[in-house]
Amino acid sequence: MLPNIRFYIISIVAIFAALGIGIFIGFTMNTKKFLIEQKEKISDMIEDQLELLIQENQNLKNNEKNLENEIEIKDRYISLTYEHIIRNKLRDLNVAIIETNNDYVTSAIGMDLELAGAKVNNVTTISNDIINEERLIEILNRFQSNNISNPVEELISVLTKTIISGNNNVILEDLEREGIIEIMGNYDEAVDYILICGGSKEEAKKRIYQIDKVIIEVAEDYNIPVLGVEKLNVEYSYIPTYQTFGISTVDNIDTTMGKVAMILIMDGASGNFGVKHSFGLIPHYKFFNE
Repeated sequence: MLPNIRFYIISIVAIFAALGIGIFIGFTMNTKKFLIEQKEKISDMIEDQLELLIQENQNLKNNEKNLENEIEIKDRYISLTYEHIIRNKLRDLNVAIIETNNDYVTSAIGMDLELAGAKVNNVTTISNDIINEERLIEILNRFQSNNISNPVEELISVLTKTIISGNNNVILEDLEREGIIEIMGNYDEAVDYILICGGSKEEAKKRIYQIDKVIIEVAEDYNIPVLGVEKLNVEYSYIPTYQTFGISTVDNIDTTMGKVAMILIMDGASGNFGVKHSFGLIPHYKFFNE
């Protein structure tokens, strides 16, 4: 009796199924072995890269430490030579400092000016209330001013002329009493040089033209040189605008390097110096000449 055809079909299917399962198991085993080998290689590569990164990070730390040591040595050197560099550079020069707003205190540079032999006649700080035109008109009316249409510019002009000439105008006392300005020092003696200290906590383009520009223009009329300065870290820098007014500038006046630049400019150099606006660091001449 011939076997049932169904038996043969089932047998053939079983053979092929067994073959397929065998192939699958073999492939799976090979694939697993391949994956394990690749995983080990990748792990070794990552470990090697990690060691390189650790070594590179250590090298960077060592370089940073070396740079810090170099900077510290240079800072010590500058501090030790600073007094010699500036000594007597500004002998007998009468200076007025005008802080054109009260956002930052810059008047401490007076100590450096005096160390250089200059005499700081006075320090004037213009408060932010200077833009209150109604109050200014009241003050100017007391002095019968003829330019009430531009009270801020008129008042700044009068103030600058008073500082330059050394004719102590009673308007100074009025302005101080009204909280418009703060005054310190002697206003009874003419000055040879004006430092305007800028930089503010918010943009003040209009204010610069109403105050700083007027000071510069009045000083030019009297042939009095003006130097524009500001601290290194200010929210809004006045230096680019000062540059358009044609005066020399220093944008890091609260650093030793900036103070040296200030003294050398006042001794006869000119230009724009500092670190914020791609200017020169300091003037290149008269370093050790007495």
